[in-house]
Amino acid sequence: MNSSQLALVAALCALVTVLAALAAVREWRGRAVDPAKPASRRANRIQAAKAGLPEAWQRRWRTLVTTAGITVLVVWAWTGWPVHGVLAGAAVLGFPFLLNPGTAAEQRIERLEAIGQWLNGLAGIHTGGISLVQTIRASARNAPAPIAANVRALDERLRSGMDAKQAFALFADELGDGVVDHVALLFQSHAANMGPGLSTALEALAVTIHQQAADARDIESDRAKIRKSSRIVSIVICIVFVASMLNEAWSAWYQSPPGQLALAVLGGLFAWTLSWLRRAAATKPDPRLLNPLPQAEPATVTGAVR
Repeated sequence: MNSSQLALVAALCALVTVLAALAAVREWRGRAVDPAKPASRRANRIQAAKAGLPEAWQRRWRTLVTTAGITVLVVWAWTGWPVHGVLAGAAVLGFPFLLNPGTAAEQRIERLEAIGQWLNGLAGIHTGGISLVQTIRASARNAPAPIAANVRALDERLRSGMDAKQAFALFADELGDGVVDHVALLFQSHAANMGPGLSTALEALAVTIHQQAADARDIESDRAKIRKSSRIVSIVICIVFVASMLNEAWSAWYQSPPGQLALAVLGGLFAWTLSWLRRAAATKPDPRLLNPLPQAEPATVTGAVR
């Protein structure tokens, strides 16, 4: 590289460093979120991506993003070429997803098992002549861990006097699964009609959900073998790529404008392939039966159902 190219790279690195520092400070300080404003598509995609990681990685998300940004700058400055830095940063950011391809499916199975367990508990409590709302309140303290936060939120809404039908719909929206919609519809039907046989219906629904969870676990055990093979292949490809980039005889052509363009295309295709494989192997929730409530719609408070 000549002196003018080095000066351009230095200027770009300085600009990106300043922007990255400002973004990092903004993330670490936290941003005020307007609850009345719907989240953007990008924010929803980021949240969906984070939800597919184990909790330990979710807690380290900001650290992971910061590390990826620093990696971009360091590799860019070391090699003098931006695509090398971008690919290195993308590798750091994608590493947790490569190690944990089946987390979302496992989380859904655990939620299904927890919902079935919770419904069995509700059936036992409701048999004693307690109303549905009182039954849910009594179960909030000992709800299974995967849905404990959602049950507590449902309990708080019912205690605040929110209309029971809307509270149950919000509960279904939070979990975003057609299986939970069946539960919400059962709750809504009972809250409107106060008919008998709720305990029997809860037990029957719990049996169905437990069976769905068992079937899903059998499917995931087969998919786990495929995911393991694809993970090994991906790691080997990444190792070979890094070794190639460190070898001047192999990587010399990529240290040119046409080579950078070709490298960006190859890296993008590889990332798209991994993303496609992840989506193809993902276990999707059952189709929704209830229409999601508008995000910007304020919660209405009326007399609570007893």
